[in-house]
Amino acid sequence: SSDVCSSDLPLIKETHPECKWVQVVHTDPEELGMFKTYPDPTAKGEKKHEAEVKLCREADHVVAVGPKLTEAFARYLRQSCGDVLNFTPGIFSEFAGINQATEERKEFHILLFGRGDGEDFQLQGYDIAAKAVATLNESFKLVFVGAPHGKEEEVKATFLDKGILRSHLIVRSAKERKQLAEQFYQADLVIMPSRTKGLGLAALEALSVGLPVLVSGNSGLGESLEEVPFGTNVVVKSEDPRGWAKAIRGVRSKRRNVRLKEASVLRTMYSENFKC
Repeated sequence: SSDVCSSDLPLIKETHPECKWVQVVHTDPEELGMFKTYPDPTAKGEKKHEAEVKLCREADHVVAVGPKLTEAFARYLRQSCGDVLNFTPGIFSEFAGINQATEERKEFHILLFGRGDGEDFQLQGYDIAAKAVATLNESFKLVFVGAPHGKEEEVKATFLDKGILRSHLIVRSAKERKQLAEQFYQADLVIMPSRTKGLGLAALEALSVGLPVLVSGNSGLGESLEEVPFGTNVVVKSEDPRGWAKAIRGVRSKRRNVRLKEASVLRTMYSENFKC
């Protein structure tokens, strides 16, 4: 992975010649830089991109997480590398045993995971989510989970600045992995409106639980779901909050037991296609 210092890797390879260097890529820094909001994101993204490609060229094998990154790095390495292997994760077994309650509630809770960082707000499409829910009636509530401890009010203010009402919003702090099941139990729908995403593990976790999901078309998970029967039904190919609001209303229009049954079928279809 590129999280390891690039100068260390050739040395490791020299001192362990019997080992193979497998470079795993899980982000596309140059594309991410198009949506970051810190100073000089484009130049910084290009620099990170060049470092990642250099590591890939020096490695024995390159593995990309999901079809979107596989396509991107196969292009970047077209003249200097062999095949880029596609690793698309399957269903998370630790969540697959959760049984959702079928009782319908008056409020429809839409779960959104993230960190709430200012630099990632646009990238992860949190503004899209806030504006979409702002157009819906009072029975819809956006539940954001992942605010850094001590910064919950700051994250809430950023969401409110996008037009969503306080009565439509809940902001929660970051949770440990073992606490995620409780969040899934309380939700009716999980959305991932990211403007770009290498894969989208939070949405895949929700799918593993058997919850309805809506995911961005510009994501690795979105591309994977398009290869699965019924998968295109949950892929939203739009950055327009109105398009997301329409998709959310479409899920809400079905009875909860029907929504859960459809999500369960999609989970089964996905697990048959992707077994890693």
